[in-house]
Amino acid sequence: MKHDDLMRRLADARPGHLDPGGPVDPEIRRTELHEVMRRSGEPQAAPVKRGRARVGVRPAWSVVLAGAAAATAAALAVTVVGPPGSGPRPGTGAPATAFSESRILLAAASDVERTAATSGAYWYQEVRTGSLVKVPGKDYRLDVRHETRTWLTKGTGKRDRRWTLHVDAGARPATPADEKAWRADGSPKKWDLTDYDEARRDGNRHGRDDTSPGPRPEIVTWDGEGEFAGDAPGGAADTVSAGAEIDLTELQSLPTDPERLRERLEQIVDEQYDAPEHILQSLLGDTAENLAVELPASPRLRAAAYRVRASLPGVRDIGEVTDRSGRPGYAVEIRSLRPGAQNERRLIFDKETGLPLSEESYATSAHDGHRPGELTGYLTFTAMRWTDQAPPFDRDFTAGEPERPDAETGVGSTGRR
Repeated sequence: MKHDDLMRRLADARPGHLDPGGPVDPEIRRTELHEVMRRSGEPQAAPVKRGRARVGVRPAWSVVLAGAAAATAAALAVTVVGPPGSGPRPGTGAPATAFSESRILLAAASDVERTAATSGAYWYQEVRTGSLVKVPGKDYRLDVRHETRTWLTKGTGKRDRRWTLHVDAGARPATPADEKAWRADGSPKKWDLTDYDEARRDGNRHGRDDTSPGPRPEIVTWDGEGEFAGDAPGGAADTVSAGAEIDLTELQSLPTDPERLRERLEQIVDEQYDAPEHILQSLLGDTAENLAVELPASPRLRAAAYRVRASLPGVRDIGEVTDRSGRPGYAVEIRSLRPGAQNERRLIFDKETGLPLSEESYATSAHDGHRPGELTGYLTFTAMRWTDQAPPFDRDFTAGEPERPDAETGVGSTGRR
């Protein structure tokens, strides 16, 4: 089973060279970018060596932040009606040109700017995600669901402390039509999603014989495994987000003026990556989105991040929609700048507060059993707040692993309470 970009943003483990407390190795960054371009179909020319950031070279401020959907899904018949006091809203189908106006996100920036600032010991986020996957040999898809809970606090120096708890929430038929086909299949509660055909093709490509290890099994169940992994500070791997990394110390010093914020984010991306211009633009967009929807930004800084994201190409208004959890909101589409991208994303914002509600991913081409315009995955924000409640574990753990007492403390290796 292939996880899409939404799952990757939650579960990718940080390699040691991305330790925010360590130096940035340009050679490793170039290797990562070659891999990004290889996967997206980008010709692998020699990387562009960059000097200082491109300060002052930017489009006029005229667009707003977004999420994504395939072009076919963007033709949804929706009526856009703005909440009182939020300014005008565009009609459905606003063009996705490089610098088209996306008033939905400009209005969302104005709304989020008015939310109250809060504080606490930990920045807490709770996210529910789902990947829509076709059951091999069957006529229906499953919604394979996970929850991710994250606590973030400032550590010593520039090294933030992050705890991430992963929860397997089980699988369900993805749509009413899928449920009908599932019932016709005998209503099973356990599925083998392992792609044996892909494993065989991969073996042929790499010259593997019958004695080579088989594919890693992908078994999902109706009830799920519950809490299956915890990632604590100082463990083997730390969960990270897309784009350049911004620690809490840097966050507090970022400017809230959109143009100055964009200049600073360009500098951060340039310091961490060497890449062609369009790849840097994509990384800049990822970084602005991370600031807008994941980090504990102040209301003014979050609004500025919306406006920075709005200044980049490929943003298009969708209009009024309902997200996967049934919540109404206003959606915008973000089209990938990377050639060969197989999914487009849609971001959905709360009508009243402008805060992010959801991300949805749609196929732009036929792949992995998905048709163009079909929903492939989603992410919903169910909690985003400061809290004084500490995380419920203090060491990395994986469900099913035996307890291994620490040599000094005698505490079990999971550290679960």
